[in-house]
Amino acid sequence: MNALVLNAGLKLAMEFGEDWLAPIQSRLAKLHPELTPAELDEYDAACRKAMNFGHEQVADCLRQAAGSQAEARRRFEDLVRSQFDWLDDANLAHLFSQGCYYAWKNGEMP
Repeated sequence: MNALVLNAGLKLAMEFGEDWLAPIQSRLAKLHPELTPAELDEYDAACRKAMNFGHEQVADCLRQAAGSQAEARRRFEDLVRSQFDWLDDANLAHLFSQGCYYAWKNGEMP
């Protein structure tokens, strides 16, 4: 899979608003019309896997870092990049920020 397409897909997967949690295939196809439906499904699955993994790690990283957001982010980046080395810096930062929101919303952090 192509890292540029994966990052474009992850950006789409993390969108709030009208497309919040919506499948990315149709939007990704507009950016990459060369992709087959099967490939679009694979990109959607890979992006959701990365997004969900990232969201699940934030609260634990914050606890391990004793509440230090800088340390939590370093731990988060190391952990997520060890599983998804294709993530670019912008998506990694957005994923951490979004994960913090979900952790706060779910009562997992103050």
